Amino acid sequence: MKEILNRLNEYQTLSKPEAKTVLLNISKGSYNVSQIASFVTVYRMRGITIDELAGFRDALNEMSIHVDVKEFNTIDLCGTGGDSKNTFNISTLASLVVAGAGEKVTKHGNYGVSSACGSSNVIEYFGYTFTNKENILRTQLDKAGICFFHAPLFHSRP
Repeated sequence: MKEILNRLNEYQTLSKPEAKTVLLNISKGSYNVSQIASFVTVYRMRGITIDELAGFRDALNEMSIHVDVKEFNTIDLCGTGGDSKNTFNISTLASLVVAGAGEKVTKHGNYGVSSACGSSNVIEYFGYTFTNKENILRTQLDKAGICFFHAPLFHSRP
């Protein structure tokens, strides 16, 4: 990590494979808290390049649990999560309306972080039990036209 931090502090960028490796190593606990804080600080100061973002995306995809629902031709109505505007959860409401209108929806979300209410808060309040079991999610899609992917169940540390 020392070499990476030195390069970043010299305003150099990471390649896509380097960015992927760094994020995988962070998730595995290979770096200490100070190193991770320094790494994140660089991005708060200078922003992320397309290659770095693509590498981070690839790492997240590699670590996530995948559910195959291709034949349902689903959509996910993405919200503004993290906007700190304290708005009500528009994307979750829209997902329910769209599913009610007959489209298949795989809603992906989490608990509120920058506001009081994220999509997981809304769905859980109405009694939904979170799961990452493919057979249950597929049944929900088939019967109700919607299923919910609670982010912590699909993006946990290795």
